Amino acid sequence: MPKPNRNGQSKPKKVPRLSPNDLCALRDFVNKRLTEPSSLQDNNPLPLSVLLEQNPDLYRNAVDLLSAGNSVQAVAHATSIPLQTVRAMTHFIPNYRDVCRSSTSKNLALASLRMSEILIESTDRIPADKIAFTLAVATEKAELLSGGVTQRTGVRPVVSREELQRLFEQLPRAKVRELPDSDSAQKS
Repeated sequence: MPKPNRNGQSKPKKVPRLSPNDLCALRDFVNKRLTEPSSLQDNNPLPLSVLLEQNPDLYRNAVDLLSAGNSVQAVAHATSIPLQTVRAMTHFIPNYRDVCRSSTSKNLALASLRMSEILIESTDRIPADKIAFTLAVATEKAELLSGGVTQRTGVRPVVSREELQRLFEQLPRAKVRELPDSDSAQKS
């Protein structure tokens, strides 16, 4: 077992350098792979319009899940529809960004509730400043996304006309040198 360093991490094992033959083999493999069709693309021989006609309930379910605020990845996983197709579906769902923001806000509120429970269970092992900071950040983010009051909201007092007039009256009278009238300045 490797000996840990000062940071408590183990030292990485020495990895042998790649030989010139290894590099050539790697280059050939990468070049060959790049000329083949990608496995990440949808290699389905049927066009999407045919798939929609064959299984409309599946795609209807995907739209419902997206409209309910589920993530693109979760919907793709639940329906087995390709990720790029689910991403494209989001462009046609009205107010999808608002739905995502609302869903994220709700999830953060639930997460902060669970986090507070975990923090209470482990208060004897966590420093007090860490508990307060962690809970404050989670609560503030949930409030920010839900439109609630956050520390970014403030009230500034505004001076009324009467108060402003009173301030001007309290100022000492300044000695003023009068400028000549504009009429007399133009004549000379």
